[in-house]
Parts: sequence; structure tokens; C-alpha cells
Amino acid sequence: MELRQLLALLWRRRRLMLLVFIGVTGGLAALTLLCETQYVASAKVYLYHSPNKASLLSRISLDASMMGSASLTDAERATYEELAQTVPVLGAVIGELDLKRKRKSLQLIEFIPFVRPIVERFLPGIGRRAMTFEELTHKSLVHLIFPRPYVTADMVEDADILEFSSSAESLELAMAMANAAARSFIGRENAMRQDECRELARAVARDLPRARGDYEKALAELGRVRQREKIVDLEAEAEQLLNRYYTLAGERDSNRLELLKAQGMLANVKAQLAKRPEFRKSSESVQRSTLIDSIKLTLRDLYMDLAVAKSRMTPEHPAVREIEGKIDEAKRLIKGEAQKIFGSETISTDQTFSYLNDRSAEYAAQAAGYESRDAAYASLLGTLEGQIMAFPDRAAADALLAARVTAGELFLSNLGQMQSAALAGENLDLSIAHLVEEATPPGKVEDYMRPKLSLMLAVGIVFGAFLALCAALLAAYADPTVSGPAALAEAGLPVLATVAGRPGADRVQGFRRLRDALFPHTGTPPRLVVLADPGAACPDAMATALGLATALARSGRATLVVDAGLTRPTLHALAGLPLGPGLAEAIGGSVFRDAVILPGEEAGLFLLPAGEGTLAADAADRLLDSPAAARLLDGLGRRFDAVLLVAEPVTASGDACALGRHADAVLLIIRRFGDDCAVTAAAAAALTAATGRPPLAVLCGADSDEATPREVFGDLRRRLSWPRQAAQTPERPAKAGGRRG
Repeated sequence: MELRQLLALLWRRRRLMLLVFIGVTGGLAALTLLCETQYVASAKVYLYHSPNKASLLSRISLDASMMGSASLTDAERATYEELAQTVPVLGAVIGELDLKRKRKSLQLIEFIPFVRPIVERFLPGIGRRAMTFEELTHKSLVHLIFPRPYVTADMVEDADILEFSSSAESLELAMAMANAAARSFIGRENAMRQDECRELARAVARDLPRARGDYEKALAELGRVRQREKIVDLEAEAEQLLNRYYTLAGERDSNRLELLKAQGMLANVKAQLAKRPEFRKSSESVQRSTLIDSIKLTLRDLYMDLAVAKSRMTPEHPAVREIEGKIDEAKRLIKGEAQKIFGSETISTDQTFSYLNDRSAEYAAQAAGYESRDAAYASLLGTLEGQIMAFPDRAAADALLAARVTAGELFLSNLGQMQSAALAGENLDLSIAHLVEEATPPGKVEDYMRPKLSLMLAVGIVFGAFLALCAALLAAYADPTVSGPAALAEAGLPVLATVAGRPGADRVQGFRRLRDALFPHTGTPPRLVVLADPGAACPDAMATALGLATALARSGRATLVVDAGLTRPTLHALAGLPLGPGLAEAIGGSVFRDAVILPGEEAGLFLLPAGEGTLAADAADRLLDSPAAARLLDGLGRRFDAVLLVAEPVTASGDACALGRHADAVLLIIRRFGDDCAVTAAAAAALTAATGRPPLAVLCGADSDEATPREVFGDLRRRLSWPRQAAQTPERPAKAGGRRG
């Protein structure tokens, strides 16, 4: 479609577009004025890894891997954004501020002008109920018509800042909600980290009695051995075994500390996962996995091989590196299996759940590795103890017990330090969230009001223009009427001529072109021509017949226009003739034919009206189908150069088909953008079947019928200026009775 055609299509449907545009823009403006005003506020929280807190957390291995940089990872950003919109954070806001919302029934009543101020002034607490978490966090288009308090949290792009935005019926409430949500988030984040410290402290407290008992037992046994006999020096081989025992015991104790940390972190993450709706498995599922159990046994053997290899080779030896690679691969298998177990019944794209699930699998793999390593150390230490005790002297027993005492003392000391750090973390502020910008009263309150009239008007203009354009295109696409000659050509109807619908020179020239096309200079011109409309929706046949007859009369042809619409006569109204005898009386024989033929306004133009009154359909059919009607038409054809016979619409009556058998040509008068394509095709098919030849189409309506923008705006300017000119025209003074002296 060319641009000119598109513009013409839109201009033709300008009234529809204007109606849609005014409806959308005016509706949004009215909705803005009627809806209750909401105020928005925001508070910002900065998420920053403090070096001091990172140092404390790294000592107890809580999120130590994430403390390397001050900025957040993408997973942390998503986690904190999700945390800010959870029930523990925003539920506390509802309870702290005692948030309530208006019922929809009250809000509907407040749409009545002046009702809202009266209710707020005299009945401030009526029609309100307590809010729920879902109402505080979920917003839809209904919220625009029925507003209520609302809070949302979003991470600022390219910055580690979490912004809490709120809206409420007053600016004070909106600021209080934003600040309360920010403080609740900071408190919740700090509580989560303190919970991690608490879980670690519990794990250490559970292991402390066993470690203290082992240390006291080894110390007592060493004292008993030393009291019984004197100790001699050890041989060189025994000293090597003892040194090896010291080394392995220290590594075992360090491994036990890491195992406690991993178990504490795993318990904390599982506790958080258990609160998620996506979680479907308990922690026991990991322990019941046969694959994980078998991998743990393999890990134990690998750690034993690694310890033996390190005692004989350097850490860079290929054999040592190979064993370490197998250990890493086993840990990856355990992590993958743990993820399958925790996520096997979950179909979720929640980033927070995915992050927690990944952490749980990571901690499960670490704990499995530490457990296997501890079992390997126990086996190796047991072997060394057997080798040391094989020496004949008592010095080996004394040295072994001393090594046990030293290792137990060191392990007990490390446990105590870890417990102290964990207990300290329970009472410290470990949050990385800092409130950097509270919600405060703005300088220009109008910018924080919603809905904003100027913004809604702009949206209404853009949206209204878009919908108006869509409505025009949709109306054009769904329009079933004849749009032009191309549509008639598709239906197999050739257009004989196009006649403008607006009175003027274009319409006169259109009738001249129709005359020249219908009555060429060469060949035998038709004498009897039947004109009919396809349907009764657009009666243009009589007006077309009068215009064509006038053009024929001006060319010197004696032309007669006959109104054959006996049930709905129209010629007398268009030509300004009184009701009197006509075609019906002439066919019936009650009057002579020439007595009812009346002269027209042009020389050579004659008119034959339908008759004195309206006939019933059966009576009209009997007259037009009678032999007398055929003889009358034959006589009129011999007397006049052209006889234009206007019949009733084709789809409403069979008169056009019956009269078309006697005619030399049949014209189907089609109104552009008025007659339906299907009705026109049905009328053309009926005429073709009755006469044996297709009718000739005359299209009433041209592009020039549409008023141009200049004409429309000029007419609008005249209408607007006429009242002003009438008001400014001075009243004429009355005529004086005589001359002034």
C-alpha cells in the first residue's frame, strides 16, 4: 500500500479515529482525576563487603569465598533482591506500621465527587481492613483504579544499591513504609549471618566434649606411663615414625575443624532451603544416596594413597598430582549427585533457590571430602600407632602418648577459638547492608504524586493515537463494502464509469463520461436501459438515471425516465412532481400512455412516474409481468431515443431481472463504501442468470467526494468564528423620524 493510499484510508475514517482518540485520552484523564492520589517514596541500601567483617567471617569460614572483593556477584544481587521481598522482611513492615487498605466497595463510592473528602474528614477508619503480604507486594492494572499501599525492592543497575520503593495515600506513610522496609531488610540480613554463627557454635559445642575427653584421657595415660618407669631415648626409626605421627595428627585435627565448619554451613543452608516452597527433599536424602556412599569410600582410599605418596614424594610429583586430580573429580561427582537429589522434584527458575541449592551441594561435597579424609587419617594413624608400639622399649609408648596429648591439646585449643569467634559473631552486626539514603520529604511534592495528570495525558495521547490508527486499519480490513473498481474487477464486474457523489462539476462530468460510454458514436446505441441498485441500503439508481438522462437530453436525444418501482416510487420526490397517474395506470389501461408522460427541466427530457399510490408486491409483479407492460415498453422504445427504466433493488425484488429481459442494457448502480461486496456479487449473478449477459457496473462515489483537510478546517474555522462575529456586530440604530436640525 502506497503512502498516499494509506493517508486517504485514514482520512476517510477520521471520525472513527477521532472518537477512539478522544475516548482513550479523555478516559485516562477522567480516571486520573477521579482516582485517589498516591505518593511514592524510596530508600536506598548499600551492600558492601566490609574488610573488618570479612576478616571475622573468614576466621570461621562463613562465606569466605565471597569476601575477596567489595562488590557483589550476580548470584548475590539476585539473592538479596529476592530476600528483600520475602515475608520475614515485608511482613514486619505490615506489623510495625499496622498497614490497612480500603475496601473496593468504599473506593467505588469515593468515585462520586466530594465523597472522598467527607469520608476522610468524618469517617477516617470506616471500610478498612488489615493488609496481607500478597497485597503489599503484588501490583496489577487494577491497582491504578483501586490503589493500596505497595512496596517493591529492586537492585539499581550497575551499582550494589538496593532501592525500596513504596506508594501510599499520604507522603508520610509512603516514607515510613520505605524506611521500615529498608531497616527490616538490614535486620533480616544480619539475623541470617548470626544464624550461621549460631549453627557453627552449636556444631563446635557438640564436638567439644569428645575432644576434651580424648585430650584428658591421653594426658592421664601419659602420666601413668611416666610414673611407672624411666624413659630411654628412642632409636632413629622410632623418631621418624613419631614425627610422621605428629604431622598426620595435626593434619587430622585441621581437617576436623574444616569438617565442623562445612557441617555448620550445610545445616544453615538446609534450614534456609527448607523454608522455600520449591524444597521437596530432606537432608536425609543425601545420606541415603548409594552413589555418594560409594564415592566416599573411594575418597577415603584416595586420601590414604595421597598421604602415603606425600611421605615418599614431593607435592609436585606426577603421581601426587594424579591422586589429587582423582580426589577433585570425586568431589565434583558428589556435588552433582547432591544437586540431583535436592532438585529432582523441583521445576523452578527461582535464582535464590538455585543459589541455595548450589551452595548446599557444594557444602555437601566439602563435608563428604572432609569425612573421607578423616577416615583416612584415622586408618593411617592407627597403622603408625601399631608400628610405634612394636618397638621393645617403653619410650615408644611414652612418645606416642605425648604426641596424642599434644595433638589433642592443639585441637581443643582450635575448637575453643572457633567457638569464641562464632559466639562473638552471634552478638555482632555482621550485615553488609547499610542504609545510605532514607526516604525524606521531597522539595517538589508534585513530582512524587501518582497518577500524574501530565504524564497520563501524554500516555493517553500516544496510546490513543496508536489505538485510533489500529481501529482505522482494522475497520478498513473488516469493511465488507465495495472500495473501488479493483474490488468490482475481482468480482467479474467491469466498471462502465465512475460518477462523483458530491454535487458539482465532477458529478456532471461523470454523467457525461457515462453517456459517452453507454452511447458511443459508432454502433447501435441501446434504447431501453434498466437501472437498479444491488440492495436497498443505498438507493442511487433514480438519481443516476436523472443525471444520465439530463446528459443525454443535452446531447439532443429525446430521453424518458420511467419509475418502475411500483411498491416504492421515488421519481416524484426527486423531480418535485405531484402524485398522479403514471406507469401503473398506463399498463392497466386506465389512462393513455402519452397523458402520463411529463416534461422535465431540460429540453428533450421526459418523466414517467410510478403512479398515484404505492402498490402491493403481488399487484406490482402482475402488472410488470403482463404482456401490456411489454407492449408499453416496446412503444416507448420506438418513440424516444433512450428510455431509462429504474427498477427496485435486485435483492429486494425480481423486477430488475424481469425488465432486464426486454432491455438492451442493464446498469447496476453501486455505491462506493456503501454497498456490500457479497450483496453486489449476488445481484450481478441474478441479473446474469436472468438476461444471459453480465450487467454493466456504474460506481457512485469518487475520491473527490471526500472533503479535503483544507475544506474541513476552513469549515471548522467558520463555525468557530461565526458566534464571535455575531457577538461583535453592533446593533443597528433605529431610523430617525426626521432630519437633524
